Amino acid sequence: MLSGTVAGGAAVIGNVIVTDSKGATKGATIEANGHYTIDVSGMTGPFMLKAAGTVGNTTVTYYSAATDADLGATVNVTPFTNMIVSNIAAQMAETYFSDPANIAKIGTLITPAKLAAAQTSLHAKLQPVLAALGLSDSIDLLRTSFAADHSGMDAVLDLVKVEVDTATNVVTLKNALTNIAIATDDVSKSSDDAIAVDGTKITEITKDAATDLQTVVAKLNSFAALFATGLPDVAALTNSGVFDTSASFMMSGQTFAQFASELSTEPDAVGLKFSNVDVSPVVGSPEILILSAVITSNTDTFADKIRLKMVKVAGVWLVQGDGRKADISIRAQAALNYWTTLNSSLTTQGSGSNLQSGLNLGIDPFAYNSNHTNNPIVSALVTGPGLGNGVTLVQDTQNRWLKVEGLPYSTNLIPECAGQVTTQCVNIAATADNGEYNLVLKNSSNASLNGTGYTLKLAKKPYLTSDLTTSMFPAITSITIDGQDLTPSSLVAGKTVSVSWTMPAGIKPKYANIWAFDSTGANYFKVEKELTPTMTSALFGLGTPNTSGTPTQAGTWLEGVDLFGRRLAVSQHVSIQ
Repeated sequence: MLSGTVAGGAAVIGNVIVTDSKGATKGATIEANGHYTIDVSGMTGPFMLKAAGTVGNTTVTYYSAATDADLGATVNVTPFTNMIVSNIAAQMAETYFSDPANIAKIGTLITPAKLAAAQTSLHAKLQPVLAALGLSDSIDLLRTSFAADHSGMDAVLDLVKVEVDTATNVVTLKNALTNIAIATDDVSKSSDDAIAVDGTKITEITKDAATDLQTVVAKLNSFAALFATGLPDVAALTNSGVFDTSASFMMSGQTFAQFASELSTEPDAVGLKFSNVDVSPVVGSPEILILSAVITSNTDTFADKIRLKMVKVAGVWLVQGDGRKADISIRAQAALNYWTTLNSSLTTQGSGSNLQSGLNLGIDPFAYNSNHTNNPIVSALVTGPGLGNGVTLVQDTQNRWLKVEGLPYSTNLIPECAGQVTTQCVNIAATADNGEYNLVLKNSSNASLNGTGYTLKLAKKPYLTSDLTTSMFPAITSITIDGQDLTPSSLVAGKTVSVSWTMPAGIKPKYANIWAFDSTGANYFKVEKELTPTMTSALFGLGTPNTSGTPTQAGTWLEGVDLFGRRLAVSQHVSIQ
């Protein structure tokens, strides 16, 4: 048995795969607390471990290693164990093991002596940080058991950021509080493996800094405790000591009063819990921390990721919302779109399909605009890798979200540049995992409403459209209403639409909707549903139509999510000519 903690400060959301000296593999899903366990019976040591997933909104891949002597004991997988394996391989572990020929070398590459030497050298490099945080000299960076709770070894992972350059084989260690480099390690040579970090550049890394990390997580737990068995009222939220209730609070454009009112009446919030909490310092602002966490409750479909801004007010850490003037998200998205055209007798006149890939940029300014009717958000400019001079999004008057300007249809998907589409698009080849984008929100005078902008991180780059195949997408196996195939004219108030599907390996259901437009393009119906990972079907009840016209277009959208947060969707669109 191999077990341990997989973390980079926060617990990794993802999977661990172990490969033995003969190339055999076994895998496991990492638990919410970062723990993994893999039964390696029948396998032949030594072993290479690979963890892949996300920490916060950052895509990570960490390697580790174990010998037969480690069976039944702790073997962790962290950025530090990744350095240990890389130093043994004299090449970045990810690069080394991407060559299938090197898998066969695990038996000679990983030995007790090599692991001990590499661990000892890295311990010497980190010793000033370990001492500053009061950790024992006997700590083993590979094997010492620890919890992903921002204390002890986990605090070191929070406060020392590890940056890997596969092109140069150089690892840079940075003080997370200042973003200043404190050491480097060229893994292709051993001469710098044990050179200690620069003690003059880690003065901010203290026991108090580690305590702050633990304090903000405790504050989140206090937040969750308010919803343990029911819904707190607004007064309980206000007086809880968890929130900054001043005018500085902002949650996606909401004031504290609006946020508290909405949350206190949200039945799905009962049993609220936070996990996989990533704590990121704000360089130059020691009294601000940005948290990213997975949020769950007693309701399965409530699960999501949340961003929170924590501020220290008069010495007390408080939740100040997310600090943003709109509900904002960025992710890679690909879609497989099917369309069918019917005549008035509902006979098929034409059909087809297409594949599409790009960047999905969600910007919902409704709350902010409702509070600032004289100076609302009407557009946005996003810049970053693959976007050239930037992409402009403008207000969609019907749906209140921002859509990509200049496209012949309403969408917030920035499409891949191809053919005649050379602007207002993304050059996917120029994007990168963990790429950073800047988003500026603007008013009707084209002036910024959020200063120099918000920094958004894209965890995983989009697929090239040319790399997409239909097998990568969810498959809708049936869409019926009263047992008959869905058509626009069959969408009647009070009816129920049934949708069934299958998902490819590695994709979990996330979201679906049923929609219809009338002949003017007005929204006739739109029924949305969050999905749980195990669902294979869903029912959509149709309420009162949004318009009095006759629906002439209808369809469904089914979306799955992969390990890195990329969305892969299938849509079916039926129209009557």
